[in-house]
Amino acid sequence: MQKSDSERELAGKVAIITGASRGIGKAVAAKFARNGARVVLTGRNAEAGVATAKEIADDGLDAIFVKADQGSEADWTAVLAYTQGAFGRVDILVANAGISNNVPTARMELAQFRDLNRVNLKGPFLGLKHCVAAMRRHGEGGSVVLMSSIVGMVGVPGYIHYSAAKGGLRLMAKAAALELGAEKIRVNSIHPGMIRTDMTAAFDQTVLASRIPLGKFGEAEDIANAALFLASDRGKFVTGIQLVVDGGWTVQ
Repeated sequence: MQKSDSERELAGKVAIITGASRGIGKAVAAKFARNGARVVLTGRNAEAGVATAKEIADDGLDAIFVKADQGSEADWTAVLAYTQGAFGRVDILVANAGISNNVPTARMELAQFRDLNRVNLKGPFLGLKHCVAAMRRHGEGGSVVLMSSIVGMVGVPGYIHYSAAKGGLRLMAKAAALELGAEKIRVNSIHPGMIRTDMTAAFDQTVLASRIPLGKFGEAEDIANAALFLASDRGKFVTGIQLVVDGGWTVQ
């Protein structure tokens, strides 16, 4: 049985979720839609994105997909125009899209560093910039969630480009929270640990789980629950935080 509008925490809200065709982004989009939000999914894989939006919409929920490259300002302009044309406003952004690879520092090409940061750091900045402008139009505030990582808090060999981007998101959220608080626009970062997704499928889960105090990988749903807290009125007095969801990895 679906919840009534009064029971759904995001009823009346419009949310943009990047990288939403699979993994954490898909879980966030579905969670938000089930809680009353009209969701706009974006990503570069049109086939997967359309399928995910249809899967959500087939449950009687509001979901559309817009093909977009998070690192392209022209694509962000198009996403905002499409969203406002379809739903009239923007209340929530979850900047989730990201890429990752392991490259030893001495062998990393400048192009590799730039390409990863174009998606992982420049992309969320563009989303923040454009969505804040949209939130200001209705003047009722909003919530921005930047999807960082535990790698934005602790070092991991072979990931200096990824660490730089994810660490940058952590402080981007804090600076934006200070700047935008008076306008009731909250900005926070989420720092997932080892989450069972396509991105971690090649990892040795037995070995890595032994380093996690809770003894297992997390699920995409765990991150979706954290995002719902930050996007909804449950988190209405929360801004500028780094919400770590890692089974205890970083407390060691």
